[in-house]
Amino acid sequence: MARRMEKKSARILAVILAFIMLGSVFAYMMRGTRNVETREVVIRLDDFREYVKYVPRGAIFFEYVNMSYLQLPEGDQLRYTVNKMLQDLLIREIFSRSIIEIPHGFTQILRVYYPNNMPLYFVDAKMTKIYFAKQDEMKVGNYSVPVRPGIALFDKISPFVIGNPTAVRVVVEIFQGKDESVANETYPYLSRINGSFLYAWFTFGEAAGRVLKVNNTSISDFFFEGWGYNPINNTYYKTWGVHFIGNYFFSKTNETEFCKIKNFEDGFSVAVLEDRDFGKIVQAQPRILSYKITFKPVNTTNES
Repeated sequence: MARRMEKKSARILAVILAFIMLGSVFAYMMRGTRNVETREVVIRLDDFREYVKYVPRGAIFFEYVNMSYLQLPEGDQLRYTVNKMLQDLLIREIFSRSIIEIPHGFTQILRVYYPNNMPLYFVDAKMTKIYFAKQDEMKVGNYSVPVRPGIALFDKISPFVIGNPTAVRVVVEIFQGKDESVANETYPYLSRINGSFLYAWFTFGEAAGRVLKVNNTSISDFFFEGWGYNPINNTYYKTWGVHFIGNYFFSKTNETEFCKIKNFEDGFSVAVLEDRDFGKIVQAQPRILSYKITFKPVNTTNES
């Protein structure tokens, strides 16, 4: 009897914790903006394509979530998957209401991973005021940046930036033109990837080289994957954007209405795959081909 009660209590506790986690996600969804207290910002950026212009060097991996995924019906596979991704993406060391309060939620978020350090977040809460439990300030150029142990906040741009103080400091320095970002390695490719995404991840450099390999040889130095939903066709879609190293490209042999390929001259390729079954989209991949350049010997015999 005691064991039954323990099992039952454990199940009840698991359900309660699940609702708490789910509630924490819904709490960050952008809500109505009546009587909203606003903050002054110097610039506004559209989405993750623009965010990378202010991401400090050293980043190895990026994850993006658009909160409009909650508009999909409950039970939808894509909604469930993105919701799980978001729960893993938000860490309690930062997104605790004892540390930061976002009264009206946010619409999109980019998490930037750094080796052996707390991540950096770009959070689009529009122009609403952000409440941060600061314990001190650090001076970075013309700005006083609020900080607490292990965390700093820069809210003079939209999205606001929060994360480890070292990275936040560099964001402010990039903003003031005193440092460089990862834009050169990412923006030229991201800017050619069209469409909106509910979830996306991308990486570049050596990390991207570990994503795609042929005969244990890296064939890419930039890789992007994004998921979305097309309400017109009632289809899910997945986009791959790859900058290939060497003579590789996406095959256009099987190109159809639901498989669109674009190969650029600089080695960058984009593939968009659609299907009404999200499970198939997760597994689907474009076909990668290569071409070989051969030299035909020239007959040098003089002929009249």
